[in-house]
Amino acid sequence: MFKKLLFFTLTFALFALAICDNSITISQTVSSSWEGHSTWEVCLTNTGERTVKDLTLVVESGLTLEKPENFWSMELSSANRYHFPAWLSQNGGLKNGTKHCFGYTNGQTTSAVFSVCDVQY
Repeated sequence: MFKKLLFFTLTFALFALAICDNSITISQTVSSSWEGHSTWEVCLTNTGERTVKDLTLVVESGLTLEKPENFWSMELSSANRYHFPAWLSQNGGLKNGTKHCFGYTNGQTTSAVFSVCDVQY
């Protein structure tokens, strides 16, 4: 029984790794901070082989926006979800080896946690 469970777990892990899209990396740098607020620059880098036409950036936690304009250079698609601005998609998207940077002013001193899903090529 243990061997079957181990085999199933290993097979699932390999399958999940195969379908996982690791072509976008996220880096964040604090630009400034004051009295419980901070401004961050975030860069999405295409480390894959193909051009990314669009993607969904999901705010997982830690983002407190006091005004919608405190998040720039990405477009809100639904609650806590953003995608590339129209001009980036219209100009062909994010080519391999390039990056798109955006920013936000957080109502906290720490950075938000983001993930990427629905990558479109």
